Amino acid sequence: MPDQLLQWVELGSEPGVAPGPLERVRALLNTDDRFHGTDHLADGPAGLVAFRDAVRRYLTTGDAAGLDALAAAHPLVVAFGAGAATLEPAGGDAVVAGLLADVHRSHAAGEWTRLKACANPDCQWVYYDGSRNRSGRWCSMNECGDVMKARAYRRRARQA
Repeated sequence: MPDQLLQWVELGSEPGVAPGPLERVRALLNTDDRFHGTDHLADGPAGLVAFRDAVRRYLTTGDAAGLDALAAAHPLVVAFGAGAATLEPAGGDAVVAGLLADVHRSHAAGEWTRLKACANPDCQWVYYDGSRNRSGRWCSMNECGDVMKARAYRRRARQA
C-alpha cells in the first residue's frame, strides 16, 4: 500500500475485515466514523476524501456518477508481464487510481457485494459480510445488532 494512504488508514483492526486489496477500500471508507462523529481524513488529501465519499455513495445508494468522474480523472491501463495482467495507473493520483483498481478487482472477484454499510442508521460502519448466505445487516451482532433488535422489539410492543 502506498505510504500516503498508510498514514490515514489502519487495516484490519475492527470487525468485518475484507480480504486482500478490498480491505484498503473498506478501511478508507471507515475513516468517516459516523458513529463517533469523527472524520479521520478531514485534514487528508482531497483526492482520498473524494474517492471515499464517491465509493460510500456507490456502496449505499448505487450512484456511480462520482466514481465515473474519478475514473475519468485517474485512468488505468492494462499492463502485461510475468504471465499476468494488471491494472496500473496511467495518470492522475496514483493512490486514487490504485484504489479504483482495487474496487474493479473486487467486482471481478465477486467480493464487492459482500461489502456493506451497517443497517444501524447511527453507525453506518462499512464491513465485509463473511456470512455464508450474505445476510449480515450489522457491523457487529454484539453491538449494533442488539441495539437494532431491541429497538424493533420496543416498537412492536408499543404498537400492540
